Amino acid sequence: MSTPTFATAFAPATLSNLGPGFDCLGLAVTAGGDRVTVRRVPGSGVRVASVSDPRLPLEADRNTAALAAAAVLRRTGQSAGLELSVEKGLPLAAGLGGSAASAVAGAVAANAVTGSTLSRRELVLCALDAEAVVSGRHADNVAPAVWGGAVLVLALEPLRLVTLRVAEKLRFVIATPEYAVETQQARAALPEAVRREDAIAQAAGLGALVLALERGDTKTLGAALEDRIALPYRAPLYPGFAEARDAALEAGALGATISGAGPTVVAVVSTESDAGPRVAEAMRAAYAGVAIAASVSVARVDVRGAHLL
Repeated sequence: MSTPTFATAFAPATLSNLGPGFDCLGLAVTAGGDRVTVRRVPGSGVRVASVSDPRLPLEADRNTAALAAAAVLRRTGQSAGLELSVEKGLPLAAGLGGSAASAVAGAVAANAVTGSTLSRRELVLCALDAEAVVSGRHADNVAPAVWGGAVLVLALEPLRLVTLRVAEKLRFVIATPEYAVETQQARAALPEAVRREDAIAQAAGLGALVLALERGDTKTLGAALEDRIALPYRAPLYPGFAEARDAALEAGALGATISGAGPTVVAVVSTESDAGPRVAEAMRAAYAGVAIAASVSVARVDVRGAHLL
């Protein structure tokens, strides 16, 4: 079969950190995503032809989709000319894995256009190279964006991943307030060291969260979302979060926390209670109560992950 002259790939939104899962636990969800089209052009190297959001860089060495496409060329030893068009479906600096989605879609489309057969693990590495330039070297967004579902990152050097099952009955209520928090800003708020008791509690919480997600254990899930390492220090960056979290719990959510670097808040609900729409409206109203507009939605796990369109 001949190699296509162009290809368009989609990569989904991802929720990361998820309470005690800081930098190691991520989950792909049906809350939109990014599309990247890659075309073969004469010459060599990668350039960005267009972006749907003018805030996105056109410079290939600053755009995650282009960086990931370039990583595909390096990994496959090719010198092809590639031209990219990036269509953002995710908000910028919102905690939904926007830069990772662009990187993954860029890698998947470049893989197809160059006739390469990189594995999913290799595509994660390409996207990870791109993420490292703009937001630090962490795979908790790019890995689930490639694989779909939930992924636990065990190590980066060498990359070791474990895919996790998420109970079908769980849903994720997503509230994104209309302000941005840059990843670098959120990372700068983190402490240099953590107390032993916090580290122990975080480790126990991550184990409980993984089990609760797989088993659909609604009694354990809420408490397992507690974050003792990042959120206590980042909380001042998220006006309206406390109000939205409290409103979500009062409306029937099992638990709520910040996704990624924020400011998106994710609340977990079960289809058994049918609380999703009620929790979504409660979170929207809570933000409105402190004069902050917010978009809300109810999502399920995206088990497909990145794919060609």
